[in-house]
Amino acid sequence: TSRIVFDNTKTPVSVSKSGSDFRSFRQEEVDKNVPAKEVINFPFGLSELKQEPSNEKSLDQLEGKFSSRRHGVSLDTEFHTFSQCVPLAVRSIHARAIAFASFALSQEELGQVFDFKKGGGIAGHVLDCVETCIKVTAIGMRGGFEHRDEVTVPEAVQTTANISALRSTLPRLFGVLMRGICHVGMVRADQLEETFEYADARLLSADNSCDQEQGSMYTFLYEISRNKINTLVHFSLDNFQWVGARSARDTPNTYCESLIEFLRSTFRSLAPLEEGTKGMLPFQICGHVAETLHTLITAKPVVVSNINEGDKTDLIPPITKIDAFGLKNLSIDVAEFESFADGTGIPGLRECFNDLRIIVDAMLDRSLPTLLQPENENMRRRKYPLLKIEWVYRVLQKYQGAGLGGKLLRAPGKDKEFLMLEKKEVQLLLKTAKSHLPSSKW
Repeated sequence: TSRIVFDNTKTPVSVSKSGSDFRSFRQEEVDKNVPAKEVINFPFGLSELKQEPSNEKSLDQLEGKFSSRRHGVSLDTEFHTFSQCVPLAVRSIHARAIAFASFALSQEELGQVFDFKKGGGIAGHVLDCVETCIKVTAIGMRGGFEHRDEVTVPEAVQTTANISALRSTLPRLFGVLMRGICHVGMVRADQLEETFEYADARLLSADNSCDQEQGSMYTFLYEISRNKINTLVHFSLDNFQWVGARSARDTPNTYCESLIEFLRSTFRSLAPLEEGTKGMLPFQICGHVAETLHTLITAKPVVVSNINEGDKTDLIPPITKIDAFGLKNLSIDVAEFESFADGTGIPGLRECFNDLRIIVDAMLDRSLPTLLQPENENMRRRKYPLLKIEWVYRVLQKYQGAGLGGKLLRAPGKDKEFLMLEKKEVQLLLKTAKSHLPSSKW
């Protein structure tokens, strides 16, 4: 398995357009009790595993806005979910199963007595060997990286899809093996039911082994995506200035465009995954982006007196200063993230950015000073039902109030539409916000 995986390019196999790959002849009417026909080189249902490009058109519409067009691949090309290593590994398992059965029969002819207490004797030992082969194959696929710290998101996606494809072949593989075992006389008539029950148990165990490796790869895939996001955020925002702008931007910040480009390419690479996995990952990834930016502005700043003190982390520390224009420009970034989420065609994906949208909108709301007054609590809850006062308090602690000159120099039009607090107004709002919070905590 290691040799097969290392020699593999970790890219999906294109679907053959030829109809000559089928081993069996055409049948106008197929008996449901007759096993499905196998396809040369893609046995046990592999030929049926094809990608479902459900969001392809939506992502293509975003290409012109966020990235350059792809080259070299026709949009009409259809792909399987797996790469070439899967059919090679499955055929290898099948060949080894035949070798196990042949060896066991020859040993029995030579007088070897097998334990009949387990799964019908000789058949049970063959099934044990097959289960072990499947287990180590799944492990070999998961560990098929020379340097795990250099694995890309598409490579991790393809490996996850490969293990899923291996898992999908197991019912038909075990069915073929049991028919063959019965055909060559390895199952005694009085132990037929016991042998099939043992085969079902080995199938379930092999399926669980694949499921475990598939789950490990999914976790690894999310970690890669999260680390890439952290790296992008850290690189783009390490020296980013959230204060000092003279006016609101018309376009998103550069870090926002970089993150959206990463999200777009990542979502496109998820096509080989099965629907359940493919549906969860975008929410986790977008949720991490939103949480990172939300924490950036609402978390308490980490004060380190010595540069060598504190924990080493890839996460950029919370900001210490932000002003009205910084918040306004952040709101433009949030709108761009929401627009991208809508464009993917994934229902509800924009809701990942709800908390970030709420705090930004609240801090730019010209009625915020009024809404924070104790007598207007019901009004505030109706307008911002999910807003937490501690978020507002943390942002106000970092808020750099504008002087009179700054407010007078605001550009006419759009710069007049959002809240801009003076220094004394910030202090008053801080006291008001703090009065809503438990004194023991703050």
